[in-house]
Amino acid sequence: MNAQTDTDSCSIPEILLMLRAPGAGWLATLLAALDEASRDPDFNAYHRAVLARCINEQAVPVAVAEAARQRTIQFEQALEATIEAESHPIAHAQADHRAAC
Repeated sequence: MNAQTDTDSCSIPEILLMLRAPGAGWLATLLAALDEASRDPDFNAYHRAVLARCINEQAVPVAVAEAARQRTIQFEQALEATIEAESHPIAHAQADHRAAC
């Protein structure tokens, strides 16, 4: 990944066009994740600086990548637990409704 690219002049329509390309899956995934993270107050300026450093260096150290994968698994499990906990009241209400019918 040593290619020099000038993204300073990249317009939103150009980015939207890039996202339509068959090979843009990772770009789309990372942009969506960045959008989600930017809405979370826990994703602070220091985190953004770390991310910018990795992007500028075009590499993630192996130990950091592995730790990030492990933390992602924990994060996904926590999200699943939250979603499941929030969906239980609905499931119980649906079951009660069916029993009443």
